[in-house]
Amino acid sequence: MNSKYNKYAQSRLAGNFGAMSSFRFVFPYLKGKRVLDIGCSDGLYLQRLASESVGIEQVYELATSCKQKGLNVINSDVMAAISSFSDNSFEAVLFSHVMEHLESPILMLKQIHRALVPKGVLILGLPIERNIFRDVLRMDYFDGTHIYAFSVRNSIKLLNETGFEKKKIYFHLPKCRNYIGHKIESVWNEVKWPLREYLSMAYWIVAEKI
Repeated sequence: MNSKYNKYAQSRLAGNFGAMSSFRFVFPYLKGKRVLDIGCSDGLYLQRLASESVGIEQVYELATSCKQKGLNVINSDVMAAISSFSDNSFEAVLFSHVMEHLESPILMLKQIHRALVPKGVLILGLPIERNIFRDVLRMDYFDGTHIYAFSVRNSIKLLNETGFEKKKIYFHLPKCRNYIGHKIESVWNEVKWPLREYLSMAYWIVAEKI
């Protein structure tokens, strides 16, 4: 395992990461469902989901933190863990900022498709590697653990190839956690601004199994 994952885990456990402000846009698609949270970290999102939801986390310290919170978490390589589930096991999958780290993203999407019930929901969250925050402000997601970079167009193509249909896209702006920030981010997602992808830092795709 890349040693930088351990540094990430230490930072996460120290409380240096909060929920993404834009998560509120996709949470309604997950609420009340049996969800598989792939790469659930310290359970930041998993603890908001239905009690029958399951998380997968490969970093032992983070998985242990989840279990101490009473969450149902499997400490394993994500591909090995999802392969162990039977078909149609989950109503929804949260796949947030994990795909860019994996050697076989298409294979993982196929496994997610298999594990979802018909019409099941996939929430795919990804960073935008090339954006104004990186180019101008030096705010950089890339930390040496990302193998791939996915544009919105490319992500939709991969979803289509693996049996999903895109339903909605939400863009993420950094540091929008207060009331004014929420309003700005909401307007940002309501209007199709020019260069919206380049001027955002990350995005969520809501997709449905077909």
